[in-house]
Amino acid sequence: MKAFISVSLFMFLTLSAFAQNMIATPVGSPEVLYNENGVSLTSQMTTCNNTDRGETTTYKLLTLTNNTAAPATLKVRMDSYYDGKCYTCENDEYTFTFKLEANETKTGSCITTLNPALCVFHSMKDGYIKEVLSDLKLNIVRLN
Repeated sequence: MKAFISVSLFMFLTLSAFAQNMIATPVGSPEVLYNENGVSLTSQMTTCNNTDRGETTTYKLLTLTNNTAAPATLKVRMDSYYDGKCYTCENDEYTFTFKLEANETKTGSCITTLNPALCVFHSMKDGYIKEVLSDLKLNIVRLN
C-alpha cells in the first residue's frame, strides 16, 4: 500500500506539471509552523482546481521566509500521516535542506513540480487518491 501511495502521488505530481489551467484558492488563514530569529515557515491550505483535467486537489502549501540580512539554512523533516498512518516516516526522501538568501521567500504552488518539497498533499476530491492527510509533523533545525 505504501508503494502504491508513493507511486500514485509521484504520477499525480508529474502529470500536474502539464496543466494549463490551474485555479488556486486559499482555504482559511496561514498557520505559522516555525518562527525564529527572522526566519519563518508557514502553511496555507489551498484548493487546486485543474480545469483541464477536471481534478480538484487540496495541498498544504509551505512558505519559507528569511527576513534577515544574512543567508539562512533550514533542515526540515516531514512526517505525513494519512488516515492515521505515517507514509513518510523513516524515509530520508522527506528530509529537505532549504537555503534562503537574505530577504528571500520560497513558496509552494499548485504546480507542484515547481518546488515539490513545499507542497504537502492533503486530499483529492472525487479522485483516485482516497487517503486524507490527518497530521503533519515537522522537525525543523536551523543550521545557520
